[in-house]
Amino acid sequence: MTAVALRPRFFGAVGGEVRKVSRQLSFWLMLLGALVLLGVITLAVSGAEGLKSQLNSDPTGWAYNELEVFGTLFQIGSGIFLLIIGSRLIAMEYSSGTIRILYARGTGRLQLLLAKMLTLAIIGVALLAGFIVLAFAILAALITSLHGNLDPVQNFSNAFWADFGRWALVQGISMGMAILMAAAAAGIGRSLAFAMAASLAFFPADNFTNILELLAVRATGHQHPWMDISTYQLGANLNVLLNLLEPTHRARPAFASPLIPVDLTHCLVVVGVFALGFAVIAVTRAVRPDVLE
Repeated sequence: MTAVALRPRFFGAVGGEVRKVSRQLSFWLMLLGALVLLGVITLAVSGAEGLKSQLNSDPTGWAYNELEVFGTLFQIGSGIFLLIIGSRLIAMEYSSGTIRILYARGTGRLQLLLAKMLTLAIIGVALLAGFIVLAFAILAALITSLHGNLDPVQNFSNAFWADFGRWALVQGISMGMAILMAAAAAGIGRSLAFAMAASLAFFPADNFTNILELLAVRATGHQHPWMDISTYQLGANLNVLLNLLEPTHRARPAFASPLIPVDLTHCLVVVGVFALGFAVIAVTRAVRPDVLE
């Protein structure tokens, strides 16, 4: 009789990663912290002056303002959340040494990486869906308290709902970039500490670079090449992506934007190149790692 080696199946590996995340106390503590922060923001929004008058006079403008507040909150929170969870999920196997055990049990190198990334994508979709439901419930309660019913919602323009769809698309792109960045950082450093530090430092450093570029312009008296550099920064292009997608360009970047105006095609190409670069790094380091079975 011959023994047949049973290799772990892909979706079985995904299920294992999901269970691994669900058993991490830090995962639930961060979700709890996010809910507390959402509650604080809700209290701040509900206490703003002129809220009722704007809702009655310009429902669509009111809706755009709320989308900007809650949308920015989600953009920041989901990015930090996925960078931390992603870095931990992918790099912890290297730091603890369990990566050798997984390989020895027959789990493929690329299979393991893709299982972890699909798990993070599922978490990202769940975060977005859950946030939308919570935000809609909060805003529905706020509208009811201000107006007595939900009639103002019927006056939200079709353009607003279309822009809301574009906002959701941009959030999906941003979360995808966070996942790829965490995977690349984990692959490069082979360490939980390095992966988390590198991925969390990337966007703050990227935004701070804009300040250095402006200082360089003042110091040298020349705009080029300093201002040109900002047009190729990932964070700056992600920050203006929604504005470029909207026909009316109502969205305002919450953080640094390119110092020279860019168009949608340029923005998408820059984001795509960074995404490809992160993916290549993550896959290359997974397929040809330093770790031997």
